[in-house]
Amino acid sequence: MKKLLSALLAVSSLMSVFLLSACDDEKTPEESSLTSVQSSVMEVSKASEPPVESSAESKPVSKAKTPISAAQLSQMELDLTEYVKIPEFNSSAQAINAKSVANGKKITLICDNTDLSYTKLVIQQFKEAADTAGFQKVIVPKTNGTPAAVNDALNSAVNDKADLIIMFGNIRKDDVATNIEYAQANGIQVISAGGVGLGQKDHFVDYSMPVNYQLIGQCLADWTITKKKGKVNALAVNCTDSLLSNAVAAGFQKEFDNYITDATGYCTAVNATSAEIGSSLADQIKQALQKDANLNYIVVFEDAMIPDAVNAVASLGKKIPVIATGGSDQAFDAAKNSSLQMLVAQSFEWTAYGMVDYAVRVLAGSSLPEEQFLPFRILTPDSISKDITNFGGLSGNFNLICFGSYFEYGYSYLWQG
Repeated sequence: MKKLLSALLAVSSLMSVFLLSACDDEKTPEESSLTSVQSSVMEVSKASEPPVESSAESKPVSKAKTPISAAQLSQMELDLTEYVKIPEFNSSAQAINAKSVANGKKITLICDNTDLSYTKLVIQQFKEAADTAGFQKVIVPKTNGTPAAVNDALNSAVNDKADLIIMFGNIRKDDVATNIEYAQANGIQVISAGGVGLGQKDHFVDYSMPVNYQLIGQCLADWTITKKKGKVNALAVNCTDSLLSNAVAAGFQKEFDNYITDATGYCTAVNATSAEIGSSLADQIKQALQKDANLNYIVVFEDAMIPDAVNAVASLGKKIPVIATGGSDQAFDAAKNSSLQMLVAQSFEWTAYGMVDYAVRVLAGSSLPEEQFLPFRILTPDSISKDITNFGGLSGNFNLICFGSYFEYGYSYLWQG
């Protein structure tokens, strides 16, 4: 049964890539759309059950029949301004006595690759947040992006008698399903975090922390639509084996198809795996740009892909604006130095606190939120410059500059019960 399930999941993953390829640079502008960009997240609660597709993103979206109106454009621009401000702490979750729940408890945080700079920042903040919540210990096994390392980490969690496992980042659960079940058989609950959108559930794990990554995709689409007054020929760059990228892509697709007609625009997709980042991806983007001179926006759904997109545009001497989402220092620097026209920024500190909050609620057996509130913020070179000035001219910690630290106090108050 395990082999059969793994085979089904592999076929599902391949189908996702195939569907994404249906929106490619081989089509004419009239034929191209992002209608095939959908999440490949599958839900399997136990190994004996067949994979179930996410209900939130499985329905096709019809393209707009009429062009966006001037009134709709004005409202869209107004809505975007709400995401330019520093977000406020706005958790709808009930207060909980975190220390009574976390006392004496150990968490194992398993990341996709502990050597990545962004992951290191998340780990550091996670440890601080867990300490604030009252956990006895946070264990972070070293990983290098391979299933073997994740399997070793899962086994270590069992040996360490962890009370909870959080799997963070882009980890293919079907590659490590046996070891996840081994941990569960030893009484350890497993949470997937850092890429699961609303209405989605990662397979094999007990819980999937839901974040509205689809809204990020919507904002990316709205930005292109407002800047081009409803006439957008977009090149979407998607990482097909990234949960987060697929969730963002789904939100972008839905919004794009709601407002862009066949007569007013189209979207071409460059679909790459994480293995192609930093190798062949830049060439794929260049080929797409060379093939279609009418493209007027590049939209990147995975921050690790930003350098490839920026370098591809620069190498061709083109002036096509690039926008993206991300939470790394590199993504912030690309926005600060105008390599990106706009960045929908994610806070690694807020992400870490959100994971700890979710972990406390799982261990307490309390009701879990339908959405774990992890806000984002629209950043531009001008807004970043103003933030740095307001902060006192220091540009070292972009997360502190652009998101503040009030949410830390918000969680501390929430955890007092």
